[in-house]
Amino acid sequence: MLEFGGAPGQWARYGRWEAGSEGELSFSVRTNVSKALVLYLDDAGNCDFLELLIAAGRLQLRFAIHCTEPATVQMATRVNDDRWHMVLLTRNFRETLLMVDGETKVAEVKSKRKEMAVVSDLFVGGIPPDVRLSTLTSSTVKYEPPFQGLISNLKVGEIPPTLLNSHGIQTESEYLCTKQNPCFNGGFCSVQYGEVHCDCTHTRFRGKYCKEDTSKKPEHHPQISKSDKENAFYQEET
Repeated sequence: MLEFGGAPGQWARYGRWEAGSEGELSFSVRTNVSKALVLYLDDAGNCDFLELLIAAGRLQLRFAIHCTEPATVQMATRVNDDRWHMVLLTRNFRETLLMVDGETKVAEVKSKRKEMAVVSDLFVGGIPPDVRLSTLTSSTVKYEPPFQGLISNLKVGEIPPTLLNSHGIQTESEYLCTKQNPCFNGGFCSVQYGEVHCDCTHTRFRGKYCKEDTSKKPEHHPQISKSDKENAFYQEET
């Protein structure tokens, strides 16, 4: 999971999504913004590109192949309600399908060439400053507001893409351990396989959340014998 603060200059760069002919990309998104760049890829400034935006609180897909008029799809489902939404992008030559929760729409470009040329990495939430405007096929994408919210379970097919680098973004470990750190008494917080773990090694505490103090000795309660109890009872009676 990635947390995007929405500050200017934020971005995440993933390895290339080979979406030239066929392919699937899926993720979950949670946001409350009505306008933002979600993801982008292109052929380094020639003709082909694919961009997924939030416009008027809804996802909008635009893509072009072989310098044709871009095809556009605007979904009806609102995603800026601060709830989780499932998103699926499916490339199929001249067509691209966009699914948000249960809503599905397909757009098609009228190009002579049916494959999309993909040269760039996959950009999520913003465009890095080292990417020159002249190498961006969509001339407006760099001016889109950066995404603000959470993106989780990003997958290309069934495999999470490689996060090459990022700026201004918190990863799952940083988000869970910084914003929701459950570890007490100096325990070290980490995330393994999506679950938070607390390492109590360098503390005098133990337990799942480093709450149990190992330096405290258990309180000793002397046992009272049956005869002592009986004597105390008879003394009270008299």
